[in-house]
Amino acid sequence: MSTTRRFIRARQESGAARIGVSLPEVLTVVMVLSLIIGTVSAIYISSMRAWARGSTEAYSEQKASWAIERMFPDIRLGMSVVPGVAPHEASYIAIQLPQRNFDTGENAYLNQIATDANGRPYLVPGGCVVYYRGDAAGNADIQGDHVWRRQVAADGSILKQDSLADHVVDNPPDESGQPKPMFIYWPDIYRLKSVEVTVSVRERQGTRVSETTINGEISLRNR
Repeated sequence: MSTTRRFIRARQESGAARIGVSLPEVLTVVMVLSLIIGTVSAIYISSMRAWARGSTEAYSEQKASWAIERMFPDIRLGMSVVPGVAPHEASYIAIQLPQRNFDTGENAYLNQIATDANGRPYLVPGGCVVYYRGDAAGNADIQGDHVWRRQVAADGSILKQDSLADHVVDNPPDESGQPKPMFIYWPDIYRLKSVEVTVSVRERQGTRVSETTINGEISLRNR
């Protein structure tokens, strides 16, 4: 066999001997893949935790905000306000509303106005709306986890009842150290000009818990 052929054969045999993967190479690949998988898993878990935390906060904020926003129009239109009796004085409010009729010309509901014996105009009383904290069945309960809206006709019959928020909890303490009332009357119930409303909701998703407190003050337009 010539020298050239022997050299080519030796190179071929040497290359054939190196076909395959050595143990150090396998360990290196495993380490690199483990590092990549670990990094991706950490990013995924962190993203899921951030999403869960954000969605929990969003749920609690949406529920508390909606409860207060739903009260705004009724309180603003209120002719008079009656707080609840003990022990519901901090979590119950009844609002006397004016009678409203649909005006086809304005394409809107307008307050009904009448005149007294002296020719002075006044708002005709209509039904009332009650907001209160209660249990899941709609019963008034100062420890209940729902905020309810009850629409009552002028004759006292209940027209409609809706839950505005669930998972309701006590408000944070005020300067007295007690939970802040859901309804506060300014400057007081006898010289009423506005109502301050505070609602707290606690949402839980898995191990994530978020509590949100929303506060708003509404002036009575028809007081």
